[in-house]
Amino acid sequence: MKTIVLSNLSDEQVILEYLDGNISALGILYDRYYQKVYHKCLSFTKNTDDAFDFAQDILLKSFSNAKYFKGRSKFSTWLFSITHNYCVTQMTKLNKVRFEDINMRFDIFDESMDTNEFEERKQREEREMLLNNYMNELSELDRSMLELKYHHNYSIKDLQDKFNLSASAVKMRLSRARQKVEQIYSTHKAA
Repeated sequence: MKTIVLSNLSDEQVILEYLDGNISALGILYDRYYQKVYHKCLSFTKNTDDAFDFAQDILLKSFSNAKYFKGRSKFSTWLFSITHNYCVTQMTKLNKVRFEDINMRFDIFDESMDTNEFEERKQREEREMLLNNYMNELSELDRSMLELKYHHNYSIKDLQDKFNLSASAVKMRLSRARQKVEQIYSTHKAA
């Protein structure tokens, strides 16, 4: 019997292993995607507990529905779509107001961290929080394209396939979305 090292397989091959009855394949996918799914959920919920619950639900549902993954796109694209749709649906159901407890974000001072490191981390997180807030002012399509390109490292080709657009249309939309973020930033800075 041939031993397969699951961690060396592509996502799509790991799915096939799981569908063939290899339950440990789910652990590989969980390890690869939990953090990404969790952070995407956190960008919607702004609450670590809700994000944890959402991520668990999403992974459980996507793994139990793995037979519906047809391989027409990358597994990560399929999972990202499920994550996005789930979060939108849940946030609509909960009708939650987005807010963030700034004190919670910066209550991460580590004894071994010097003051400069802490200040740098704090400034970086403040910039990330502002950027995230600016991104929330974009249309769903613009935000999705920017997140996929710059957070999930999608290529132009991947974006073409996902959004059924030409390469020039993807590049133009990305350029316009970046310009919108810059305009939002300028508007908030002037205020």
